[in-house]
Amino acid sequence: MTAVERLDWKSLPARPCPVAGSLDLFGDRWSILIIRDVMNGVRRFDDLVTRLGVSRATLSDRLRRLVAAGILAPAPYQTDGGRSREEYRLTEQGWQLRNVLIALREWGDRYVLDDSERRLRLVDRDTGHDVRLQLVDAETGDPVEAHRLMHVTTSPPGRALTPARTPHVRRRPKR
Repeated sequence: MTAVERLDWKSLPARPCPVAGSLDLFGDRWSILIIRDVMNGVRRFDDLVTRLGVSRATLSDRLRRLVAAGILAPAPYQTDGGRSREEYRLTEQGWQLRNVLIALREWGDRYVLDDSERRLRLVDRDTGHDVRLQLVDAETGDPVEAHRLMHVTTSPPGRALTPARTPHVRRRPKR
């Protein structure tokens, strides 16, 4: 692809891709920043506009999309003498994005910020120790280094896997 060409989402392969599907839901910078701020307690429309510096129209559009996707849920609130309004809260599905944001923060700390810029530490509330995102073996709980990962295709129920449908999975040679 040349620098002039743009990725046409409609031309992507028809097979399901969780990364492409996720980006379709919240893959622009405003959506991720809205999720980050709501996660950090900024839930009201005017507060989000002020904190993010986003236009009201853009924020309205992104909030509508995030609510429709089940990531945010509107919740009514009312200030003394004011009219009823809505604030936005993360759903369980929205809270599941926590690790995505932690991974982006860790990557940004390492590769985006320079040494003079302030960094945020993520600490365990009970111990005060620094924490970081880590991959673990689902059965043993042992840490797994990223270079040891491989993708394995799974089929919907009722469809068997065959080597022809999983070409990226290496088969062990027969002995």
